[in-house]
Amino acid sequence: MSRQRQAVSVAFLAFGAVSGSWVPRLPALKDHLHLSDAQVGYALVLFAVGAVIGATLARLVLGQGSKGWVRAGTVAICVALLGPGIAGSFLQLLAAALLLGGSAGFIDVLENAQAAELEREVGRPLINGFHGFWSLGAILGSVGAGIAAFAGLAPLPQFAIAATIAALASAPFLRDLPDTRSGADRVTPSATGRLWLHGSVVAVGAIAFAGILVEGGTADWSALYLREFSHANAGVAAGGFAAFALAATVVRFRADLLTARTNPATVARLGGLIAALGLSLALAVPALPVAIIGFALVGMGTAVLMPLAFSAGANLGSSGTPLTIVLASAYAGSIAGPALIGTAADRFGLRVALTILVAAAIVVTALAGNLKAARPTPAPSRR
Repeated sequence: MSRQRQAVSVAFLAFGAVSGSWVPRLPALKDHLHLSDAQVGYALVLFAVGAVIGATLARLVLGQGSKGWVRAGTVAICVALLGPGIAGSFLQLLAAALLLGGSAGFIDVLENAQAAELEREVGRPLINGFHGFWSLGAILGSVGAGIAAFAGLAPLPQFAIAATIAALASAPFLRDLPDTRSGADRVTPSATGRLWLHGSVVAVGAIAFAGILVEGGTADWSALYLREFSHANAGVAAGGFAAFALAATVVRFRADLLTARTNPATVARLGGLIAALGLSLALAVPALPVAIIGFALVGMGTAVLMPLAFSAGANLGSSGTPLTIVLASAYAGSIAGPALIGTAADRFGLRVALTILVAAAIVVTALAGNLKAARPTPAPSRR
């Protein structure tokens, strides 16, 4: 692995570790601040809103070179991780979630732009592997959060430990990050202003929106589904999410090989079909262990959707605007998803509500052909 690839991998790993460190502590934050479920939901919405704002700001700095901004952004998100632990009221938690989300959206755009730049330099897919490191980091962060919760450690010291480790351990590697400027040499100036309006950008944004509905919906509701319909205890119910997350991580580390032998459209189409199959299996046969196998299949299918959509966005234009639109679409899906599924579950029951995710997976399958237009190609020589 080249030093630049290693640096981008570590950046994704640190980002994932921070992301995985705070969500598992929401129950502790809820108890400490005496929040309702609705208030916790509002905090998550503010996180997603902040991510959209951060992604938009990242678009403005891409042309200046991303290396310094990713290094600064990694420190910023580590510092922002302390916010939810410091919050002493609901309003302070909302502000902390907004800041943490803004930091996440900011480096999300920059790191994916760097990943796409390295793909163009070598002329082959790399994006899923980078997202595999994000998933690995998220697992490590969530395991650390779980250990802290089991030991009775308050969120703030756990966040401080996680932030310190992520910042210090990643710093030596981040010096080797590529200083991509969103591939500004790939298109002519006359084309730059029109590319973000191209229909493919809208289609890839729709893939990101629908894909995050499936991914986030499964992550959010699998444990509750297994508890209610499989009559599993809390430990076994958590196994649904564990199977989903582990399957996604393993697939991400291997999916680039399949993409190189076929194309992004084929892999995304296959991912959508597998996700739809897994959800259909879990909904049709809620009995254990069939339902857990179904959720593992969803993890396998959704693993490739976000990485391929982000790579496509980065390759649809030179200004960074298409990538920002795709990322913003994904975060918009993370805002809409909980409200959509929660409302449907209240009206029709959770089992019926989760069929929305099946429909979203089918939408991804139908739109996957638009990813062919954005396959990475080798960048021109800079000698």
